[in-house]
Amino acid sequence: MIKIENKKINLLNTLMKIESKEIPVYCTGYPKESFMKLYQNKYNIISENNNMFILKGKDYSLIDKMGFDAISIWDFRRGIGGYSLDFRTEIDGWGRIMTNNWYTWDGVFKDEKIINNWNHLTLPSERDLILLARFLNYNNKMGYVLSLPGLFEKTWQSMGFIFFSKCLKKNIEFIKRIIDFFYNYIINLVKLLQKYGVNIFLIADDLGYNNRSFIRKNIFFQLFFDKYKNLVNFIHDNKNYVIIHSDGYISNFVDLLIDIGFDGIQSIEPNAGNNIFELFRKFGDKICFIGNLDNGKYLTFGTTLEVRQYAEKLIKKAKKYNSFLIISPTQQINEITRPENIYHMIKITKLKSRN
Repeated sequence: MIKIENKKINLLNTLMKIESKEIPVYCTGYPKESFMKLYQNKYNIISENNNMFILKGKDYSLIDKMGFDAISIWDFRRGIGGYSLDFRTEIDGWGRIMTNNWYTWDGVFKDEKIINNWNHLTLPSERDLILLARFLNYNNKMGYVLSLPGLFEKTWQSMGFIFFSKCLKKNIEFIKRIIDFFYNYIINLVKLLQKYGVNIFLIADDLGYNNRSFIRKNIFFQLFFDKYKNLVNFIHDNKNYVIIHSDGYISNFVDLLIDIGFDGIQSIEPNAGNNIFELFRKFGDKICFIGNLDNGKYLTFGTTLEVRQYAEKLIKKAKKYNSFLIISPTQQINEITRPENIYHMIKITKLKSRN
């Protein structure tokens, strides 16, 4: 186990662009159960067996003992909601059409009437929020980052990609109406989570494919820039912090994300075409860079030596350009991720960032 005096302080200092004692290591969400069992057995990670470390059935004492400084919590983005169409098709609270427990590229937000009468998107229950507040109050040394829905992703998913694309040309005001709907929901969600002790947020909004953007930059600016800036300002007004997560290629969006005011940007997939070293050079200390340890190339198919060498390179280059860095996998740790690669990612970061 790698001990740190106060993990949350390292995280907050880095997000505030203040030099920290160590480069933090961030977990992108609770790993898959099968991975955790392998990791526990291999590195003798033993639970505290304390209910105060358990939230939504997940034992966060294990995350602490692995050596992570912070982790995303994904369980409080909405309450219960949705309905079934048949035995295999459901509509979730976001308005997405789900088939066999996986969402399709279609949604049900097709006209104003549906949005005006939509009562399936509910905030987390008071019972769940009380449990969250108790958990956060008891576990105050690690950084717990509460995930929020993204405006772009939820808008196009609730409409369906084809309908969204058509509305970009023929009915952009309808898209704005849906953006307003989700913006108001997110503001109310942030207020509620802040009331129960949350002070670090992550907005999950995938903007890229491999080697290209999911949405044109000028359209993103037109539709989402002001809403996101207002949301980020609202979070900052309460002396809280906010990270943007996006899969895919997003290098051409970094200047906009800085202008919006995000404290950090997470994922930065190298396999999707993002060159973090060029981003270090270009943007320096203007935003905190989080991630870049690719789940596929390095953490699943790479060797421990490759993981260690790449982490060392990240640390060295970040220092060269005075960039603020938090090392993390690019996505959630799943059952095919090699436990030894996660172990060495954490270990080498702690060792090298002290030098």
